[in-house]
Parts: sequence; C-alpha cells; structure tokens
Amino acid sequence: MGAGAVAEEEKVEENRDIEADVWFHVQELIMRLRKVAIAFAVASIVVPLIPVSIAPYVPLLTVFTKYFINSVVPSTIDVLGYHVEVRLIQTSPFAGLSLLVKTALLMGLLVVSPLLAYELYAFIKPALYPHEDRFVRTLGPIAVGLFMFGALIAFKVILPLGYAISFVTSVVLVGDKLVAFADVNNILQTSILVIVGVGLLYETPVLLYGAVRAGLVSPNILSGDKGRMVLLGLLALGAVISPDGTGLGMLVLTVPLFAALKLAVWFGAKSRKSGKALAGTGLQP
Repeated sequence: MGAGAVAEEEKVEENRDIEADVWFHVQELIMRLRKVAIAFAVASIVVPLIPVSIAPYVPLLTVFTKYFINSVVPSTIDVLGYHVEVRLIQTSPFAGLSLLVKTALLMGLLVVSPLLAYELYAFIKPALYPHEDRFVRTLGPIAVGLFMFGALIAFKVILPLGYAISFVTSVVLVGDKLVAFADVNNILQTSILVIVGVGLLYETPVLLYGAVRAGLVSPNILSGDKGRMVLLGLLALGAVISPDGTGLGMLVLTVPLFAALKLAVWFGAKSRKSGKALAGTGLQP
C-alpha cells in the first residue's frame, strides 16, 4: 500500500472520529435539554396547583395571575382631575382558559430556569480551560442579576407606567363613569414579552465586558460619535419595547442600561490591562 493511500485512509478515519465526537456532543445536549423539558412540563402542571389555601381550595395559579395582572395594570387612573376606572375584559370564550395556561407556563419557566442554566453550563464546562471556567462562573451570577434587574424595571416601572398612559387614549363614557377597557390576555402576553425582552437586553453589558476584555471591541466604543449612535439606537429600541407612546418608559429603560454598558466597558478595559500585566510576568490571568 502506497504512502498516499495510507494518508487517505488515516484522513477518513480522522473524519469518522470527528463525526462520532460531534454526534456524541449532540446526543449529550439533547439529553440535557430533554431533562429540562420534562422538568418544565412537570413544573407547569404541579407548581400552579400548589394550594395557597386548603379550605376553600385556592391554587397558587390564581393568586399569581391576580398579583401579576394587578401589578402591571392600575385599577384606576387620573386624567386631568378626572377619575378613570380600568376594566379588564375577555375578548373570546376561551380567553380565561388561555390566560391560566399562559400563566402556568410562565410559572413553570421561572421554576426550571436555574436548571436550564446549570445544564447549559455543565454541557460547555468540559471544553473550558480553568481560567475560562472561572470567568464563566464569575460572570454567571452577574448575568442572572442583570436579567432580574431588567425584568424588575419592566415589571415595576415600564409596564405600569406604559399601560397607565396607553389607557388614556381608550377612555369611554359608560353611564356617569369614565372607563378604559383592556384585553386581559393581550395585557399578559405583552407583559411577558416586555419583561423577557428587557431582561435579555440587560445581558448586553456582560457580552460587551467579555468582548472588551478579549480585545474584540475597542474600549472607545461608547465614546464620542460612537457612543451617541449607541445611545440613539437604545432609545429607538426602548421606544419599540415600551408600551407607552410618551417616551417616559423609553428613558426609564435606556438610561440605566447605557450606564451599565459604560461600566462594562470600563471594567472590561481594566481587566484586559490587568491580564496583559500578568501575562508579562508569565502568570496565567
């Protein structure tokens, strides 16, 4: 057998090993995601049925749904000295069932989210160097904290403010009362999207920190004209995400986020300088 044939056979064998290795990792990822999916299905059924009260039986689902809706939708609003009552309505026969199902799925997602984060970390951990593993474990809690901070801003500030302002445009006279009607299903769906969207948006400082630290992005990215362009882009994105049309929700979303991005760039640049200094001494960052 010639040298060319041997080399070709070794190449084929190497490709088979690579394919087998890739397939092994795909199977592992599927197994981990299947575990999360099963936990999500169980949590979405069991957790909402946990009794808050035994006699009479009151499930956690109804309490959570009521708390969620009441937190983002004001019961009354004042417009130019006039008292406006906000009434939630259902626009279809199955709207109530749809509302409970969506809320149950949201509760299930909240319960299994730590498991999802752990399974993803466990999947990538074997491929990480020790310093990369330390980097991920350090940024992980920060990323979770930023997501929760963004979600809290959306839940406590942006949504209540946005809905209060948007209801002003839908005020009608019912008898001797001013009333604003709102579709409860649309409220829940929009609220979930805004909360998750703002939470994910607040993950960008972590990504920017990593990019600056790795030298992929210049520390001057938020300086001068570039910084103004980024700020304008965030304002435009905030205007799309926020449900009100006045710009107040946009500012509440954008100002803290831009400040977090500036801090991420500063810490990223500082960490990169420290890493270079350690590399100069021959130590591992």
